[in-house]
Formats: sequence, structure tokens, C-alpha cells
Amino acid sequence: MSYKVKIPFFDKADNLKPYNEGDSYSHDDEERIAFLIEKGHLEGGVISEDPKKETPEPDKNEFPKHSGGAYYELSNGEKVKGKEEAFKAQKELDKSGE
Repeated sequence: MSYKVKIPFFDKADNLKPYNEGDSYSHDDEERIAFLIEKGHLEGGVISEDPKKETPEPDKNEFPKHSGGAYYELSNGEKVKGKEEAFKAQKELDKSGE
């Protein structure tokens, strides 16, 4: 994932590579990204690598399905608040065979 640089900085995690305002920044370490966003160096939203490239549609039969806000629909029709909770609940449903 790429993030847009708001405030120029030298990346300590990449041999002090300089990044200027407007540059694209990506890193595998989510904590590093969160730190740079918190310090104001990166914009919070992810930018697309290629604006023309479409993201693949998720499988319509995959559960839990995001149903808006913080809610997810499980395969049994139940709605659960929170992504982690929804995945845990769906895993339990899958185990029980529903």
C-alpha cells in the first residue's frame, strides 16, 4: 500500500532515503506507517498504485460481508459489530457446519 507524503522526511527505516511532499511512500511494517501518519508525515488514506487499475471484486459468497459502518453480516444472516468479532463468529459458524 502506498501513502502520500505531506511533510518531507528522511526515512530511518530505509538508509535515510529522502521523501518530499507529494511523493508516494510504502513500507511493509504497519507500525512504521502508523508512526509516520501520527507524526503528520503521511496522509492517512491509502493511494492507489495505478489509478486505472481496478481492484478485484470480492467473492460475493465470502463471509463475513461488510454491510456498512462497523457491521458485518455472517453466513447465517446475523449482523455483528466489529471486523475481528465478525471473523471470529464466522469461524465458529464454519466449524459448526451452519
